[in-house]
Amino acid sequence: MSNREQDLSGKTYLVTGANSGIGLEAAKNFASRGAITLIVSRDQARGEAARQEIIQVSGNQQVYLYVADFSLLRSVNKLADTVLAQHPVIDVLCNNAGGSNAVRTVTGEGFETTLVTNHLSGFLLTLRLLPALRNAAQNGIARVVFTSSYGHKHSPLNFNDLGLSKNYKTLKAYGRSKLMNLLTAHELQKRCDDYNIVASSFHPGAARTPIWGKGGPVARILGFVLKPFMVSVEQGADTLIWLASSNEDESVQANGHYFVKRKRAPIATFATDEAAAKLWRHSVELVAPYLN
Repeated sequence: MSNREQDLSGKTYLVTGANSGIGLEAAKNFASRGAITLIVSRDQARGEAARQEIIQVSGNQQVYLYVADFSLLRSVNKLADTVLAQHPVIDVLCNNAGGSNAVRTVTGEGFETTLVTNHLSGFLLTLRLLPALRNAAQNGIARVVFTSSYGHKHSPLNFNDLGLSKNYKTLKAYGRSKLMNLLTAHELQKRCDDYNIVASSFHPGAARTPIWGKGGPVARILGFVLKPFMVSVEQGADTLIWLASSNEDESVQANGHYFVKRKRAPIATFATDEAAAKLWRHSVELVAPYLN
């Protein structure tokens, strides 16, 4: 049975970074198959435009917009409060929000922007929504999917400088954050072994999404050079949709692994169990002041 044919009626899907790119494409797919679809956007107007587009394409009126700034953990914490109050059961969480930054900036909460936007916010949201995922897991499989990248292979972590206060480079910061996504999925799976929750991460490929225009000159040049070789947004979203909804054994038993084109793929040699456990501990310490 194809992704499009599987009925998702009665299931609740939450997709971050859903007002454009692969997040929007995935949300359209889930809504078209009957899922209660929760989309998260940083911008109210763009988020509402995306919500209306999803409703128009899918014919599903159960599409709900939540607005949160993923560069601020207090905003993500507020998002989690609202979602949990309205949706105590969440079947699937797609941690897709992210971006790249041309220069190093620090948020008002004291975090390097790429670190908090691409990793810490998704990490905090996952921790906060675990009760709703566990509720879903009592009657089936709950899933958490992280959007990672092939770029993780070139970006080992320095736990003494996760915020890249020295030698900041756009691709380095982005690659590290994608490694963090991969490692978080791996460690989350270990910590959910007593629950029916499946975690995974994936590389969408070089997809034609707006991210190439947001990372400064380097990202724009790369986007221009790679454009003839890029995959469509639909192709980029395919593995995300598959991991989040397929009944095939490979996705149901993803077990914290990393996937490319629906296949388990090799990861960087430094993406170890030890690194995943250490990152989890560091991340808990960083987000602890924002946990209710």
